[in-house]
Amino acid sequence: MKKILIAFVITLLLILIGGGVYFVLTMEDEAPENLPASSDGTQTELNVRRQVQDYADILDALDYEILQNRDTVAWLKIAGTEVNNSVVQSYDNAYYLRRNERQEYDVYGCYFLDYECMSGGRDDLSRNTIVYGHEDVSDDPNSKRFSQLYKFLEPAFARATPTIQFCTQRDPMDWQIFAVFYTNISFDYIEADMEDDEFTELIATARQKSIYDYDVEVGPEDKILTLSTCTVKYGDHEHRFVIMAKLLGEEEEIPMFAEFTERDENR
Repeated sequence: MKKILIAFVITLLLILIGGGVYFVLTMEDEAPENLPASSDGTQTELNVRRQVQDYADILDALDYEILQNRDTVAWLKIAGTEVNNSVVQSYDNAYYLRRNERQEYDVYGCYFLDYECMSGGRDDLSRNTIVYGHEDVSDDPNSKRFSQLYKFLEPAFARATPTIQFCTQRDPMDWQIFAVFYTNISFDYIEADMEDDEFTELIATARQKSIYDYDVEVGPEDKILTLSTCTVKYGDHEHRFVIMAKLLGEEEEIPMFAEFTERDENR
C-alpha cells in the first residue's frame, strides 16, 4: 500500500512539473505575437524608433522621441540613405558629440543642431540651420550616420536626390540642395545668423567650392540648411564635408531631380 501511495505522489509531481514547463514554453512561444511586426512580417521590439515615410509619420515619431528626450527638436530625412532620424539640441556643441538620442554613450553620436540655431516653424528658424553628425573615419558612404552623405559624391545619386527633409512639429520643410563641398574649417560656414552681405558671401563661397554647379538660385531672402561632418580625405582634422540646401516655400514644387554640371577640380 505504501509503495502504491509513493508511486501516486511521484506521478502527480511529474504531471504538475510537466504542466508547468509546458505553460512556460507556451508563454515564450506566444509572447512575440504581441510585438509589432515590421514591413517584411518579422517581429520587432516594442517602442523601437522606426523609419518614417511621410510627414504624418514624422509627427508620430517626433511625439515619441520628445517623450524619450526633451532635447529633440526636429526630424532629418534624406531619400536613398539611412539618414532618417531625430535631431537633438543641447546648450553647447559638445554634449552630443559622443551621445546618442537617448543621451547614452555612442561613438557615432547622433544628429544634433548647433546650439546657437533657432528651431520651431519655418519663420522661427535661423538664417543658417546647422546639423552636425559623425562619419566612420573612412568616408565610407555605406557606413553609419553622416557617412551616408558621401553618397552625394556619385553624380547619379546627387541627381536623383535634389532635396532634404528637415521637419519640426510645427512645419513640414523641404530643402533644395545647392552645394556639396569639402572645406577647411578656416571657412566659417557654421554661423547661425549674419548680416545680408555676410550671408551672401557665405552662399557664394559654398557654391564656388561645390563639386557640382547646381542650377538653384539662392539669395539673402532665403534660409539654408547646412549638414556638416568630418573627412579623412586630407589626412587631418582641419577639413569637413558639407552639404547645403535652401528652404523651399510652402507652395513651391518639390523637384524630382537635380540639374547641375560637374566640377571635377573641386573633388
